[in-house]
This record gives sequence, structure tokens and C-alpha cells, in this order.
Amino acid sequence: MEENKTRQELREEQLQSQAPRRRRKRKSVGELVLQDLLMTAIILLSFALVHHVIPRMMKNSIEPPESRSIRPAAVETAAPETPALPTEELPVEPTEPEATPEPTPEPTPDPMDWRTKFADRFTDEVVVTDHSYTSPNIAIDIQKYVSDDEAPSTYFVADIYVASLENFQTYWAGGSFRKWMEEDPIQCAKNAGAILAINGDYADSQDFGLLVRNGELYMEEQTIYDICALYYDGTMVTYGADEYKVEDVLAREPYQIWKFGPALLDEKGQPRSSFNATGPISDVNPRTGIGYYEPGHYCFVVVDGRQGGYSAGMRIGRFAQLFADLGCTAAYNLDGGRSSVMTFQGSFFNQPYLNGRNVGDILLIREIDESEEG
Repeated sequence: MEENKTRQELREEQLQSQAPRRRRKRKSVGELVLQDLLMTAIILLSFALVHHVIPRMMKNSIEPPESRSIRPAAVETAAPETPALPTEELPVEPTEPEATPEPTPEPTPDPMDWRTKFADRFTDEVVVTDHSYTSPNIAIDIQKYVSDDEAPSTYFVADIYVASLENFQTYWAGGSFRKWMEEDPIQCAKNAGAILAINGDYADSQDFGLLVRNGELYMEEQTIYDICALYYDGTMVTYGADEYKVEDVLAREPYQIWKFGPALLDEKGQPRSSFNATGPISDVNPRTGIGYYEPGHYCFVVVDGRQGGYSAGMRIGRFAQLFADLGCTAAYNLDGGRSSVMTFQGSFFNQPYLNGRNVGDILLIREIDESEEG
């Protein structure tokens, strides 16, 4: 009979037998609350992700443009004004009357400002004659004299003013100090750019003593000879062989030191009572010397000699008297004889014995370029 049941009836019976297993289990109140909280958290997290996290990540992934200032360069940010605080009035104490200010003293002239000191000697432009030269920095005047005190003697005095000590220099034959290096004095003067020059102290033949040229120290030994020092302040001092110590002279930072001699005048500007010189040097000879008046004012003197009927020369004592008569406060004897020469503007100004000879060094006056100053 069961075989005769319809398909519909079998289906209904199957459903009825499974019904108890399909019935849902009822959830508790706690489970329902937990489910609601979980759902709420998912919703809030989705909102934050969509509205905050994702937009910020997208913004940071874009490179910012280059920055530039738009504030005017001349405008400065002013600090905010601080309101003034009320001040308490204090009693005013009586004050003493102001003292009358003392007059401002006139500035002391700079002793090294020789351009101002000797302004009447210099000229705005270069002016040259056959015996003189003037410019804004140099004033030279050469005079020829004849004396017959002992024998006819012809000598030349170059009166010199310089605006700067750098206008007064020395020059080695060949341009550098070398033993027995000598050169024609005219050529030396031209090489050095000299306006005026005289022979030096025959230092190229000496290998001892105290020797400084243009601020360069070449030798530093005590000798038995007198020396002459020209310092950077423009003063010139002569020392007898026993009147100085090498370290004391060098401590004053000399600009030039010559070491032929002898020194000619004492501390009062009078001829020395005796001279540190041998007989041949003391006798009648052609002579060269340098004299000093004050810083910036000097003289070169050359005496021709050994030329009968023209000029015999001078003894050392007469030579010293000549500098005293000129008013010098210090004077020094340099190499003489055939070496005694004076050049001016590239030619001999004196008449050297046998036309002179080559020399190892010269003293000179020259203009200096701006690049050489200081």
C-alpha cells in the first residue's frame, strides 16, 4: 500500500519528520546586545576609514609645490608694541649747573706726515730742471760749490726732502746681494728707477759686520768700524764702534745700516774730535757722504778729487766740517776715491776720478708706485 502512495504524500511525510531539527534555537539577551555592539563598531570604523584615513593617505602621497617668500625684502616684522605702564612721579632733586665744556685741543700733527710738514717744498706736478726735481713726493736741489781752504775742491750738495721713507732706498748691483757683484753706477741707477743716486759703502767686499738694506738683515756682527743706521721713523743715527750693541740697534728695527765710516759729527752736530779711520781714508781724497737734518730731510754730498787744477778732494776733518756748516745733526762717510759718484736723471752730475768705476750698491731717491706703498 505504501508503494501506492503518491509522490506528494511522501514529500509531506519527509518534511514532518525533519521539522524538529530545523527549529532555530532562541538567542539570549546577552548575545543580542553583543551582536548590536559589534555591528555598531563595524559601522563607525567604516565611517572613519572613508572620511578620514583614506583622504589623508591620498593627500600625503602628492608632492607639495616649491615655497617662495612674498614678504618685501625691505620690510621687517615689527615687534608688537608694549603698552606703556603708568609711571609714578618722583620728586625732582635739584641739579648743579652744567660745567662749561673745555675747548677741544687741536690735533697734534703726525710727525710721520712729511708731505704736510714739507708741503712748501713739494709741487703738485713733476717739475724738472738741470739741477732740481720736485713732485708731490720728492724735492731735490743740487748745488755745486768750490772751496780753496786746503786746495781747490769742487763738491756737490743735493738737498733732499721726501714725503715717505720709501722714497729713500738702496739698491744692490745686479739686483741682489752677492759677494764682489759690481755694476756701472749709471746702470744701477737706471735699473733702480733712481732720480738721484750716490755710491754706497763697498759692502759687497765685506763678509762681516752689521748690514741692513731696505729692511732686510744681511749680517749681524759687532765690528771695529763705525756704523750709520736709518730707522723707520726717519731718524738717522751714527755710532762709534764702541757706542752700540747689535741687539739694541736691531731692536729699533732699522731700515738701512751702512758700515764703512767713519761717523763725522758728534751728538751736538759738531765735527768729532777724532775719527775712526786709517791714514789713507783720512787723507785728501774724493769723498761721498750722507747727512741728516730731521726725519724726511737729508743730503747727499760728493767731493771730486785727484784731478789737478779742478779738484784735489778733502781730508776727513774738512769733510766733517762741511756737514756741520750745512747744519746737519748727523753725518757719515761712505766709500770714496774713484767710487765717488753722483747721478741725476740717468747721467753723472759730478766729474768722477777716471770716469768712476763699477760699484756694489747705491743710495737713491725715487718715486714709488701705489702698489709699492706700505
